[in-house]
Amino acid sequence: MSLIALTLISSLTWVPIGDKQALICPLAQLSQCLATFPTQVRKQLPYSEALFKTELGLRSAMVLPIDDSHFSGLILVNERETPDFQLLNIDGTTYQYDLKEQAQLTLWHELGHLENIGLQGDILPNELTAYQHEWLADIYLIWRIAKAKGNLDLAWQQYHRRNLAALTNSQYMSHWTSPMMIQVLKKYQVSQIAGYSQYRDFVVNFYSQITQIEPQNLREYSSLMQRTFGEAVLQPLPEYLSWRKPELGRFLAPTLIVLMGEAKAHDWLVQNSML
Repeated sequence: MSLIALTLISSLTWVPIGDKQALICPLAQLSQCLATFPTQVRKQLPYSEALFKTELGLRSAMVLPIDDSHFSGLILVNERETPDFQLLNIDGTTYQYDLKEQAQLTLWHELGHLENIGLQGDILPNELTAYQHEWLADIYLIWRIAKAKGNLDLAWQQYHRRNLAALTNSQYMSHWTSPMMIQVLKKYQVSQIAGYSQYRDFVVNFYSQITQIEPQNLREYSSLMQRTFGEAVLQPLPEYLSWRKPELGRFLAPTLIVLMGEAKAHDWLVQNSML
């Protein structure tokens, strides 16, 4: 490897993923990042910087896994697109939820994707759906938060963010990991999670105990959310997916309490048959 390449590598941020390395690349340094990879690795990535930017879109980060003995992936970061807050309109009232350290949480989530890919075929199944990849990345995020912060405040922030995104736009249902996150947040104390020095050991403990959601159920939750929170005027159908309402209410209640206060959230859930 040339002296120039070695200099480039040392000036960038690399993080260990198992026995491999992942590169964290700010969007402004994309050319520099790509120059560090060998030709066989570079061929696995989009062939132009314009394609990178197109795939990233308005997201604050994205992960690009790499099949290589030394590199696990590249995480492209655009902090200019990192949100500071989220909004939700409920019955004509707009609520704002402020986000803290969101750039760090996004990075940990993307690292979680690579960590979980590295565990596939070992302690995770060989094949995972896109939704499983998303919720497992957020479980990794919970573990990182517990280790780094000693509390789960930011994990609950991610939980609320997932709820708010799904309630605002149905396209975010693919990332609606709240039903999976809450199982871990309710089951474990922060000290128990932080007690796992290795993420893989935490996976061994929780994965066999977690209840996964069928795709059909996710579609029903999505439909119910759109009918309840969507902007379009829909004909009232009180019995529409009524069997899903109490379950959905349990997932939404923590977020609604943060936004509206406990009493008002309770009344809203009762009025909408979700309690």
